[in-house]
Amino acid sequence: MRNQGSEEEAKDVFQEAMIAFYENVRDGKFKGESAIGTYLYSIVKFKWLNQIKKDRIRENHHEKATTEAIQESPLTTLIDGETKQGVLQVLDELGAACKQLLIENLYHNASMKEIAAKGTYSSEQIVRNKKYKCLQRLKELVRMKPSLVPILKGYG
Repeated sequence: MRNQGSEEEAKDVFQEAMIAFYENVRDGKFKGESAIGTYLYSIVKFKWLNQIKKDRIRENHHEKATTEAIQESPLTTLIDGETKQGVLQVLDELGAACKQLLIENLYHNASMKEIAAKGTYSSEQIVRNKKYKCLQRLKELVRMKPSLVPILKGYG
């Protein structure tokens, strides 16, 4: 919170760090060469820096979209249409619940608490768990369609 974040964002980053820590221990990446607190602190630090970077990219993207009127050629329009179709196909394969959850959280910046308050999920923890599972499924789908990787990386 001392680094320009809200309490809600701090909770989300901490939750993600705990999941990352668990996975690192499970996968043998944590060697015990540092104290657990130090290790967790570094995970949280990098998660927060990544979050700040994503937020800046998202803000820049929105600013460019609203301030620039881009003239598109028919070829660009066709390529963009195919690209969007590929992304939409992957999102459809995720299923309606995952698609909605990820759009609310990642695109509309809704917090876990806000999503839970809408009534679809009974608690923030369930929303976090569902988001994690949806992201894992999304990674799996993208691995099966490597042509989408550069496109999705452009979305931050």
